Amino acid sequence: MKELKSRFVLDKKRILTALSAAVLIFALTAFTAYGSGAQGNWIALFLLLGVAAGVWVLLDLNFGKIISVILYLALPFCALYALENYTHVISDLSPMILVLNLLFFYLLYGFAAFLSGSVRRGFQIATLVPMLFGLTNYFVVNFRGSPIVPWDLLSLGTAVSVADNYTFTLSWKAAASVLMFIWMILIVSKSSVTFRNWKIRFAVAAVWLIGLGGYISGIQKNSVQSFFGMDTTLFTLNVLYRNNGIAAAFLGNLRFLNIEEPSGYSAKKAAEIADEVYAQNSQDSDVLKSEDVSDTDETFSGESDLQTDAESINSEHSSSVNTSDSDTQKNTGTGTAATVTNPNIIVIMDEAFSDLSVWGDFETSEEVMPFFKQLQQEAVGGEVYVSVKGGNTANTEFEFLTGNSMAFLPTGSIPYQQYIKSETPSLASYLKSLGYTTTAIHPYNRSGWDRDTVYEYFGFDQFLDKDSFTDPYRLRGYISDKSAFDKIIEQYEIGKSQGSQFIFEVTMQNHGGYSKETPDFNIYLTLPEVESKTTSVVATEKYLTLINQTDRALQELVEYFEQQSEPTIIVMFGDHQPSDYITNTIQRICGVTGDDTLTSLEQGYRVPFLMWSNYGLEHQYYDGISVNYLSSILMQNANIAKTGYQEFLSNLMQSFPIINANVYQDADGVFHSWDENQEEQLKNYQILQYNQLVDKKHRNWSFFGGNAGS
Repeated sequence: MKELKSRFVLDKKRILTALSAAVLIFALTAFTAYGSGAQGNWIALFLLLGVAAGVWVLLDLNFGKIISVILYLALPFCALYALENYTHVISDLSPMILVLNLLFFYLLYGFAAFLSGSVRRGFQIATLVPMLFGLTNYFVVNFRGSPIVPWDLLSLGTAVSVADNYTFTLSWKAAASVLMFIWMILIVSKSSVTFRNWKIRFAVAAVWLIGLGGYISGIQKNSVQSFFGMDTTLFTLNVLYRNNGIAAAFLGNLRFLNIEEPSGYSAKKAAEIADEVYAQNSQDSDVLKSEDVSDTDETFSGESDLQTDAESINSEHSSSVNTSDSDTQKNTGTGTAATVTNPNIIVIMDEAFSDLSVWGDFETSEEVMPFFKQLQQEAVGGEVYVSVKGGNTANTEFEFLTGNSMAFLPTGSIPYQQYIKSETPSLASYLKSLGYTTTAIHPYNRSGWDRDTVYEYFGFDQFLDKDSFTDPYRLRGYISDKSAFDKIIEQYEIGKSQGSQFIFEVTMQNHGGYSKETPDFNIYLTLPEVESKTTSVVATEKYLTLINQTDRALQELVEYFEQQSEPTIIVMFGDHQPSDYITNTIQRICGVTGDDTLTSLEQGYRVPFLMWSNYGLEHQYYDGISVNYLSSILMQNANIAKTGYQEFLSNLMQSFPIINANVYQDADGVFHSWDENQEEQLKNYQILQYNQLVDKKHRNWSFFGGNAGS
């Protein structure tokens, strides 16, 4: 008994540490069982390893140099294995990619050991890095469907602000990774090797640091990526991380922090493209004038009706849209679509607003968005393709307000946080130059996605955030769309004596976190054909109920403006589809299989849009455009002269109706990946966007609808 007791250290500090280790593993077991369901084998294994952890801490054992060297050889591989196991499996990595990822971990462990002066402390710190990074990445993938990218670090404040509305659960597989990391930290705690000569220690640490720097710099180079056979296809980040390994993929993406100058770019080239747009527009105007004269003569002879300029503009895109023969909708505002100028413009980018029937037919207890779909068939509507899914709302906002495309920016980047650092031409600044008052509304934190500074750079006169709402009606803790739309009406009433208004609102009601129970929300729209009400099914029913609430709020907003005499146009579209765990539920109901064609993959980036006015718009239905074109279509229907950039986009839409971060679609309806050779028009688009967004010194302000220094 004495001999056995001598093998353990039973002082209070060691006992407390042992209990803490065991309790931590027991808590991990309970947390996982609660979220993913009890599984006997996993629970038994975890509890056994929890008890063993306590015993291990109490064990009087210390490793010397030999075991510490063995640990240095083994732990980096174990860390790599556990990191990949969160979301993938290590067998997905080719031998060369495995070596590439292992090299990073060996450099990390060596640097941490010599910097800290202790194998125990250094290896524990080095183990915590992939443990916490992998765990965070696991939750990010679950919530938005794509992994962490370097610039997500700029979005930490936004992420934390909405974290309360998400339910955090671990799969048993992911929990096994956490358990493996915990045991790695426990095992290395027995190493007694230290580095006492600080001069040698810091010199070696410097060598390891240089190695880390060289690794991070090298992995961003095309030659290194080609040598190791890294996947460079940026279409799906999940696949990229699976094929390249999480560490190598993340560090390799650092090269996309800066926008590369397009091939053939120069300020002169951008100016030449702009001149071509002006010249083409001038020719088109001459043609319209001559047609007007001809039509006028014919009208006087009684042979035909006069075609107005506005009607010509509205028919400009007839080759890409289906135009109904039905009468235009009731005109209750002042004037007609042909005579109205500078109407009030209200744009609603509704959080996660989407029509999940794009995946197929499925039964619901009542229609999800009946009013919205009715208006789509009466006014201007259709489907827009965005660049994001399940998150990164600000990117859709960026594409709409600027006319730019995420296609020419680093995959996963957030322009609001990375590139908008000074005054930038936008729809708001252009309308402001035409005499509009410009207001942005977002019923949440004003600092989210740096909107508080971006909106100022975009030319908004004021920004109303959640603090501008008094006792709003909430759903799931978020300010509801009903209250958000009421704020639009309130702002319209305040400003209608000041001339035309542009009000741009980004809503919050339908934000993710659908699986979390909240006392201020009841599900009433259900999926009756689904008998098993799993967590994902209930979350999907909650999402559909929220969308129905938005539809009802929209009806109230439209009914209000139907009664107003001032001509007003309302635009509404979704920023993205909800997270995968919602869309996957609908796909299962609809029997959608894992088709990996570009056309099928793009279904996840389709959201509906609507353009209605109280003065009557000719019905048009766009069955597929991208959101970067939407502001140009708005200008056309509002009978407002377009900027040169918007004219360019209107022309581009004829050849490439869909352009987003993933693909582009040609006039024949064929989707292409960005790895294929680009057409000259797309290269010109990239050059113009670079001039607008990056080359600020030579920016063609007038072409983009802004004034330098205004």
